[in-house]
Amino acid sequence: MLSRRVYLSFAAATSFALSAVAATIFAQTEQTKDTQEKNNSMANPAASHEVFEILTLDIKPGRRDEFHNIYVTQSVPLLKKWNFNLVAYGPALHDANSYYVIRRFKNLDEREKSENAFYDSDDWKLGPRDAIMGLVEHFAYAVVSADTLKKISEEITMTDTNPKTKDKR
Repeated sequence: MLSRRVYLSFAAATSFALSAVAATIFAQTEQTKDTQEKNNSMANPAASHEVFEILTLDIKPGRRDEFHNIYVTQSVPLLKKWNFNLVAYGPALHDANSYYVIRRFKNLDEREKSENAFYDSDDWKLGPRDAIMGLVEHFAYAVVSADTLKKISEEITMTDTNPKTKDKR
């Protein structure tokens, strides 16, 4: 009886250890796949196509109007001077402290070069940077391809014009 308990304990421990090893190998494989997919997407010819940057900002509570005023009067003219293509910007609809900025770039490389040059410039550093950043609690970027936005636009158009798809939301 004792040897059977020892055997079962050993079998359970071995099974647990093998499961842990398998989970680790699976996680490493998934991480490798994710890394490979990310690298492939960056090497993909689509990476050289037009992209849109969607910036979301969390503004300090009660200060969004102040932020908007500074953004419109100081940042927008400066961004235009630096040839940024501002597609849209303004207070977000979902809460009183959120703001969004959407910009268009020829490709990822142009985005990186333009932003590095702009944010390293004296125009930005000696201009509205401190006022803008002093009002921002958090910000995040999402960069999507123009093709993705086109698909979204087509879906919106299809949903808006087709009564059958309106009910599927």
